Amino acid sequence: MRKIAPDVKLGKEVKIYDFVNLYGCEIGDHSKIGTFVEIQKGAKIGKNCKVSSHTFICEGVTVEDDVFIGHNVTFTNDLYPHATNGDGRMQTEEDWACVPTLVKKGASIGSGATLLCGVTVGENAIVGAGSVVTRNVPPKTIVAGNPARILRKIGMPVYSRSSNRRSRKSERAVS
Repeated sequence: MRKIAPDVKLGKEVKIYDFVNLYGCEIGDHSKIGTFVEIQKGAKIGKNCKVSSHTFICEGVTVEDDVFIGHNVTFTNDLYPHATNGDGRMQTEEDWACVPTLVKKGASIGSGATLLCGVTVGENAIVGAGSVVTRNVPPKTIVAGNPARILRKIGMPVYSRSSNRRSRKSERAVS
């Protein structure tokens, strides 16, 4: 069962798995959207992206081309969320401001990561699994942790703890 609203803009050869909820969003050519994914209105997914299962992409999120998003990744769009306004009534769209988030081309977001609103993940950056991103991530940088901290630039030598010698280990998978 798929719930895809008529206002969704799909590119060519987009693969959408079952049990998704898409409305008012854009998905670029050749992208894959996994099972149990929700993408809200105003969100944009670029070309050749992979959005893995159980991920939530809310209004205000822009994902550029060639981005990998692991399983169970959560984006936010409100710095101070509340159920009710100052009068005690349920909030409406007029009661809060959507804060945009940008994931640049070629970035990878590891499974279980949470990205707070207002951040930019730089081109070809890697966010480690389970990280909580509270600040911008520079291009070609690996971050991990809660809060996410810079581990190193991509392309820098990796030091082996056991030998203290430089090696050129390949980057580890993030999902």
